[in-house]
Amino acid sequence: MSEAFKKFQLVVLESPIENWSDPAVQKLFNKMVTLKKNGYESRYSQGVLPVDTSDFFATHVLLCEKKINNDLNPIMGYKTVSLSKCLQYNQNFPGLGLVQSANATEHISVVKDIVQRCSQNNTGLSYLGSWTIDPEFKNRCPQDVHLKSAFITFYHQLYQEQGIKEVLIGGTLRFKTEKLFAELGHRPLSKDGKDLSNIFVTHLVKEPVLVMHATQFLTPPTLQTKIWQQIWDERRVLGSSYAKLRLAA
Repeated sequence: MSEAFKKFQLVVLESPIENWSDPAVQKLFNKMVTLKKNGYESRYSQGVLPVDTSDFFATHVLLCEKKINNDLNPIMGYKTVSLSKCLQYNQNFPGLGLVQSANATEHISVVKDIVQRCSQNNTGLSYLGSWTIDPEFKNRCPQDVHLKSAFITFYHQLYQEQGIKEVLIGGTLRFKTEKLFAELGHRPLSKDGKDLSNIFVTHLVKEPVLVMHATQFLTPPTLQTKIWQQIWDERRVLGSSYAKLRLAA
């Protein structure tokens, strides 16, 4: 592993609200908010909030840079929110909230069907969102560090460990993230055999987003898989429920 990669530490922050008494959880949660704030402000117009209620019970995957004093500074992160956690906390599933905010009638019908089916069949369903890279780090990111490869590796490993079988996600067309998500197995929502078009998301100031659904996960050829796999294997986990899941796996 090159020196550039030795500076990284992956941290999985599980359901912060359940572990709020841990000072390390509070500290990392605050840093996660700062990462999202800086990232969103560099990409979106004023009025877009980087976090919401689901951040308190989501799983946060945070790639951090090690500092001299052993402190950790998140430079890339995303959250994933399971349907089971939403039910536990009596919250709307974010994948449904996304299409509801756009008043997209057909999309709402399709997502409701997915949620109902997964709930009835006890199928692991999650929503992935707010993938963010620190703009300051992006400007100085070493050429041999491919964060896209990191995302792909962490995506597969986390969902395999959590037992998630289906994922909803929103690909922001301006950033072309829908292309990456398609490589991972996501397809646009469809109704009666026809793909549904993008929606305009209210809380993103009418940003065009393609809502996508995965029922099987693809592994695209990618660089640095072994390196990011090692970083995944050496991750730190903050959150008791996730730690128990790891021990049971």
